[in-house]
Amino acid sequence: MSQSSIKLLSKKTIDQSFSVEAIQQLILKNRHIKTPLKDFLKPPFPKADFIDLKPSLKFIKKYQNKSIFIYADYDVDGITSATLLWQTLSSLNYQAHPYIPHRNRDGYGFNYSSFKKYIKQKKLKIDLIISVDNGIVAHQEIEKAQKDGYHFFIIDHHLADKKLPSAQLILHSTKVSAAGLTWLFCHQLSSQADLGLAALGTVADCLPLTEINRSLVVHGLNSLNVNPSPGIKKLIQISAAKLGNLSSYDLAFLLAPRINATGRLSDPMDSLRLLCSNNSLQAGKYASILHTQNQLRKDLQKEATDLALKKITKTPKSFILLSDPSFNPGIIGLLAGRLTEKYHLPSLVISQEKEISKGSARSIPQIDLIKTLRQYQNLFSELGGHPAAAGFSLPTKNIPLLKKKLDSYFKKHFSKLDLKTHLDVDATFHPSALTLKNIKAVQELQPFGIGNPQPVFLFKDLILLNFKLLGQDHSHLKLTLIDQSNPRQYLDAIAFKKGDLAPSLKQNQNISLVASLDINTWNSTSKAQLIVKDILSD
Repeated sequence: MSQSSIKLLSKKTIDQSFSVEAIQQLILKNRHIKTPLKDFLKPPFPKADFIDLKPSLKFIKKYQNKSIFIYADYDVDGITSATLLWQTLSSLNYQAHPYIPHRNRDGYGFNYSSFKKYIKQKKLKIDLIISVDNGIVAHQEIEKAQKDGYHFFIIDHHLADKKLPSAQLILHSTKVSAAGLTWLFCHQLSSQADLGLAALGTVADCLPLTEINRSLVVHGLNSLNVNPSPGIKKLIQISAAKLGNLSSYDLAFLLAPRINATGRLSDPMDSLRLLCSNNSLQAGKYASILHTQNQLRKDLQKEATDLALKKITKTPKSFILLSDPSFNPGIIGLLAGRLTEKYHLPSLVISQEKEISKGSARSIPQIDLIKTLRQYQNLFSELGGHPAAAGFSLPTKNIPLLKKKLDSYFKKHFSKLDLKTHLDVDATFHPSALTLKNIKAVQELQPFGIGNPQPVFLFKDLILLNFKLLGQDHSHLKLTLIDQSNPRQYLDAIAFKKGDLAPSLKQNQNISLVASLDINTWNSTSKAQLIVKDILSD
């Protein structure tokens, strides 16, 4: 019945003898988090104690009465960074002009010709260019700008080359997201810098939610819940998130996809305009645009996923490479991620054009993707990324050769790798310890995400009393169980997207569950509830 193996991170069984603190300490130990529990539960307000901001602050003050151009990336981290810079500099009477490049027209990273075209169109005279969430490897483009007399300031968190670009100043750290780095800088200029934007960029860019990033997100979420900007408030409303109760989940899966949608399919400046909106009417207009684009993204992604699954006629064994003219370049990264999640294999998805095609790839922990692809650097016209993900472009005629080369490479190097999935489980959890107090103790470790995943536990020796299918398409399961050692203790559980397991279930069957802990409140009554990740037959 189980689709994955179980890896217990602790041999201990959490039972009635465990204190709240003992449960929390066990979870932190499993994540190799060495922050003292007190500081983890109540992280200090974020401080820039790991980087020297003095040169940047001194530098920017030279441009108080000059014109500044902000060139950001078209994802959430870049857009929130640009918003932070524009809001802060504008509030201090700097002349700041933010720009978000178009994915297809401008490409990724600082593009000098796009910059020149835009300022000519807008009739702008620029003294300083600030690239944010990009620029740390844009050697040639920055040199072009400097030859024409422009000064350059880079704020970036991506991996740098051994040699840094010849910018007038560089503010760089891989410890935080671009939005986090930008906020730390802006906060020194103005105490009003929006920490909620830093939290949004941090979560959306999948930074580990520990140390400084945990501080940014915990305090940023508080800011978003208490006093969101008009743009964020409208985005919360249109995405059906709950104002006042936002979590890292809401940032990652409700707000971020809508901000990203314009960068994938249309004009990312609309996302910037939303976040920069100062009134409800304007914010409502752009929130509606983002919501519509996100729905279109969902539709395109479903169509592409259906086509991709049809193209995969037999179960792949080492990697997946799919190309098709109908794959929209804005969603190929999402599609590659979906295929990697489904098959637990590296996936390359290519939007096929007549001459030059664009591709996106995702990998698994066992395989360093960018190292693998760099074996065939000569096949690509552009290639960048890291071990888990990559983006590239290549002559369309090279696609068959790339597939042939990768097939040979994977057979040679990865045939002996164990590519089976496993589910990390924090510990065995005895039903007697399933109290509201203990569930709240686990929830105190939020926000969950990269570096601090939501805790899951193994519940053994249960009897399935009954179950039923939920949802219009019967895709969810609701289970009622009892503990074999204490038949008087009932457990409620819900298994989302696992309705297909219903035919293999029987009443009074002995099963075990891997589940996270939740509290279900209905009519002012709160009860413990398990959110099922996997079902194991005994």
